[in-house]
Amino acid sequence: MSRIKALLVLVILAGFFGSAFAVNFPGDRAGWKADYLYKKLKLTKEQYAAVYPAYFNYEQKVDDLKAKKLDKKGLATEMTKLQAGVNAEIEKSLTKDQLAKWTPMKDKFYKLTPKKKVRKEKVEDTKKEEKKDVKKDEKKDVKKDTKKEVKKEEKKDVKKEEKKDVKKDVKKEEPKKEEKKK
Repeated sequence: MSRIKALLVLVILAGFFGSAFAVNFPGDRAGWKADYLYKKLKLTKEQYAAVYPAYFNYEQKVDDLKAKKLDKKGLATEMTKLQAGVNAEIEKSLTKDQLAKWTPMKDKFYKLTPKKKVRKEKVEDTKKEEKKDVKKDEKKDVKKDTKKEVKKEEKKDVKKEEKKDVKKDVKKEEPKKEEKKK
């Protein structure tokens, strides 16, 4: 039993810390870059099919260069050579309009990093839903309170009527008792 608990704790810790040490693989980075261009340049499926492999090869070569642990200047020169080659491949598959958009953004493009997708809409939606739930709960509470008050008032009314009935009965009985005494 203690082994199972120990394994469970290890699995939970691995899951918790695993995301902190996650590695971006070349395919992930290439996919992000190809998707970015797909959205910004409005690529067709055929163009996307040409862009993704170019970036995949580029990212694999970048990983190899980083593994060699070159100095910063050497790494930078090799990276610019690789980027020039990838740009040439991509420009072959782009239309004139897309090329006009691509030319000014290609220098900044390689400096971009993929960001974790945080959708504020969902967070806001959940907050709105929570507010709605709170409002519904408040309405339910108000309804319950009003129902309780109505029931209390009804009980009071019933008690008053019972007292009146009792008083009437007592008044009716008193004259009868006086008549009997005479």
